[in-house]
Parts: sequence; C-alpha cells; structure tokens
Amino acid sequence: MKQTESSFVGNSIVVRGCRVSEPLVQPFGGTCRIVEWIDGDGRISRQVVAGNVTAAQVRSTIAHHVEGRKHVMYDDERMPRQTLPRR
Repeated sequence: MKQTESSFVGNSIVVRGCRVSEPLVQPFGGTCRIVEWIDGDGRISRQVVAGNVTAAQVRSTIAHHVEGRKHVMYDDERMPRQTLPRR
C-alpha cells in the first residue's frame, strides 16, 4: 500500500493505504464488500459497503466514516486499553 492524500470538501484526509475486498455473497442474497483503510496515525478502519460500490463511493465512505473503536498497528503499553464493561 502506498501513501495517498485525498481532499473532501475542504478537509484533507491522509490515507496510508486502502483496499476493497472481492464481492462477498450474503446468505440472504446480494453481495457486499469490505473497505479497509489505514489513516495517517496508523489506525485501521473497516466499513461494509454494497457489492457494486464505485471508487467515488469508497472515497465518500472514508470521508464520512463515524469513528468507533480504533485499533493501531503497533502495541503501545502506555495507551489506554479498550475494554468492555463488566456485568
């Protein structure tokens, strides 16, 4: 993967790498793909999209992604751990 920089409506998003899976057949019919990218800070994000997604839709998915749990490519003991609450 190579480093690229894309602009979306005045915002600059640095993406170190991005890949889109082959179409996956869903059990209830239709297909989907998994878009996976690494941002400039090394955080990996994934999003499921329609099977017939276009390159413009992939760029839009990355630009409008709502941040959830993030996983980094390196293990830093000083970073806070993401844990589930106990019942």
